[in-house]
Amino acid sequence: MKYNYCHFFRGRFNSLLLISAAFLLSTFSVRAQKTIGTTRATVGSKNLTFFVDKVNINKTIIFRDGNATANQINEAIETVSNLGGGVVKILEGNYTLGQIFLQSNVRIEIGNNVKITIDRSGNNNTLFNLGRDANSLQEVISNVEIIGASNNSATWFEIDLSNFAPLETATPFKVGFVKNFAISRFIITDNYTLNPSVFLVADSKFLGRDETGRANYDLSTFNRIPIQGVVRDAIATKIGTGYALVQPFSGKRIYMENLEGEQGITVRLEPGSGKDNDDLNLTGSQKMGAIDDIYIKDVSNSLGFAALFIKPHSKICNNIYATDLYAENSLSTLYIASASLLPQTRRGEFTNTTFENITFKQTIVNTVSSGTNDLLASNYPSDTGVEGLRFMSELHRQKLVDVRNSRSPKPGVYSLIIKDAGGQRYKTHPIAPIIFTAKFSGSTIGNIPGRYSVTIPSTSNITVQGGVFSGDKVVYRSEARIITTGASDTDYIYE
Repeated sequence: MKYNYCHFFRGRFNSLLLISAAFLLSTFSVRAQKTIGTTRATVGSKNLTFFVDKVNINKTIIFRDGNATANQINEAIETVSNLGGGVVKILEGNYTLGQIFLQSNVRIEIGNNVKITIDRSGNNNTLFNLGRDANSLQEVISNVEIIGASNNSATWFEIDLSNFAPLETATPFKVGFVKNFAISRFIITDNYTLNPSVFLVADSKFLGRDETGRANYDLSTFNRIPIQGVVRDAIATKIGTGYALVQPFSGKRIYMENLEGEQGITVRLEPGSGKDNDDLNLTGSQKMGAIDDIYIKDVSNSLGFAALFIKPHSKICNNIYATDLYAENSLSTLYIASASLLPQTRRGEFTNTTFENITFKQTIVNTVSSGTNDLLASNYPSDTGVEGLRFMSELHRQKLVDVRNSRSPKPGVYSLIIKDAGGQRYKTHPIAPIIFTAKFSGSTIGNIPGRYSVTIPSTSNITVQGGVFSGDKVVYRSEARIITTGASDTDYIYE
C-alpha cells in the first residue's frame, strides 16, 4: 500500500463532516493544535508509554508574520519554563532563525503555512536543540513538544534547507538529553545535506580535539540519551543517501509513525557512524548509548535507499518492532545490515526485533543504455552504498562489465557507476523488498560476529506491487557478487 498522507487526512476530515460544523469549529482546530496527547504501544512483552502531555500552560507567548529572532524565542522559552510551563506560538509567516534551545515544560506550537530557514550566522547549522550541549553536563530537560497546527499535511510547517549546499551539515532537530518529548507535523525540504533531519544523540561531553583534529568525548557520558519520545507525521525530500529523516544514534523508548521520505533513508536505526574511532562505539559497555524499546509504524520511502535501515555497529540493540513499511522504486523497503567493525569481537547485534507488513513497489522497468554507451542516470532510480552494489541486477552488472571492457586502459568499475545526488554514493536498480546482509541465507545466520537474526514475514506475506519486480523478495549476504566477474564475493561474505 502507498501511504498518501494528504489522502489519508482528507479522509479523516470527510468523516468529521458528519459532526456538526459548530462542534468542528469549536473543538477540532484547538485540539489539533494543542498536543499529540498520550502515546502508548506494545513492543515485545512491554506495554510502553512514549509520551504524556505534562505541560502546564501558565503563560502563552505569540510570534507572528515572520517577526521573530532566535534570541526572542529563546527568551520566551525561558520565561514560560521558569513559570512552571507554557506555550510559545510561532504563527503564519516566513522566519529565519538561529538555534532554538528547548527547556523543560514548554510546548512550541507552529501555525499553518510557516516556513523556517536556518540562520547560518556564526557557522550555525541547527534549528531546534532538545538537550544537547557538548560543553557542559546540563540537567535533563523534560516534558517538551514541538507540534504543527494541523492534521492536514498541506499546511504542516516547513524547514527549508535550500540555503545549504549538498554535503554541508544541517540538523533541523538535534535531540539529546531529554525525557518525554514529541515532535510532529512538519516538512523538511532537504538538499542532500549531512546529518539526519531528526538526530537523536547522546549528550556526551566534548573533551577537545587531538593533534589530527579528531573530536574526543568523555566515554562515561554516553548514557545521557533521549528517553521516552515521539516523532510522527513528517515528510522529507532530497534526503542524502547515507542519511535519514529520523535517526537515533542512541535512544530508549522511541515511537515513530507516519514518516515519509523521498530518496535516502526514512528511518535509520544505527548507533554511531560506524567508523573505527567513533566514540559512541568505543564505550566499555555494548549497552551504553544503545537503541532499545522502539516502535515504528507507517514509514515509506520513494526513489531512495530504504524505508527502514538497521545496523548495530558495536551495540546490543533490543526490543524493536516495526510494521507497515513501504517503498516505491527504492533499493529496498527494509535493509538489515551486519555489524562490520574490526576486530570482530567489537560487533553488536539486534535482539528481540520483529518486522511485519512489508510492501515493495516497482514501477520503473530496469533498463540500461545500448551497447557500450555511458550509463544514464535516468535508468537507475534507487540510492545505494557500496554494499548494495554487491547485489545489483545482472542487467546493471553486465552493462558495467561491457563498458569497462570497451575501454583501454580499463577504468575502475566504481568510476563508471552513476553517483547519487550528493555525489558520495551511488545509483542502481531496485533490488528487493528486504536486503538481509546480517544473515548468510534464509536458513543460516553464520557464525561470524556481527551476524544476527530478526523476525521478518514469510515470503508469501511480503507484498510486491507495480507489476515490474520479479526478483527474490529477500536477498541474503551469501548472494553478494564481484561486479567485474559475477563470482561470489567471498571476501565480503565472510568478512
